[in-house]
Amino acid sequence: MNTPAHLVVNLALLGGGSRQAHGRAIALGALLPDLPMFGFYLWQRLVLSTPESVVWGRAYFEPGWQTLFDLFNSIPLAVVGLVVALALRQTGAALLSASVALHALLDLPVHREDAHRHFLPLSDWQFVSPVSYWDPAHHGAAVALLETVAVCLGVVVLWRRSESRWVRAPLAALALLSVGAWTLFYGAGRLPTLQ
Repeated sequence: MNTPAHLVVNLALLGGGSRQAHGRAIALGALLPDLPMFGFYLWQRLVLSTPESVVWGRAYFEPGWQTLFDLFNSIPLAVVGLVVALALRQTGAALLSASVALHALLDLPVHREDAHRHFLPLSDWQFVSPVSYWDPAHHGAAVALLETVAVCLGVVVLWRRSESRWVRAPLAALALLSVGAWTLFYGAGRLPTLQ
């Protein structure tokens, strides 16, 4: 899944009722697994001036970077964080850890070439999925459409929870961005034309 989709889906699934007060912790947990990738990209492009094709074709797959990405997507580490937070009765930390785990669980079935070792440090095993969240050659258009629907449903849930325009405006933007991106990358060439 794309990072904004994780944000919306995690907030919708984990942030209801009394957990709404911990929205920032849930949001951080939804974003945390992808933060090293953004740092990697900024380092490669802005500091090293690495060409885009090298960034995603070679540098991304270097073992050191992969280990960093995989540790931030580790289900066992998220579960340990969750157990410790629950033992200490730290609701925010528990929801942050649950959000990291949910992010990893949602990524697990839709990553192919960029599959993470979701069970580090216990195992180096990778699930290389037959489907991709982005690659049309591996059902990426269909998965991206399901993700777009999930984002739109999540936006509806979150919209109903908040009356603040400071919350609703970004939600509307995320829904429009999700629909627009799918249409641009996958749907535009497949929509019927009026002739």
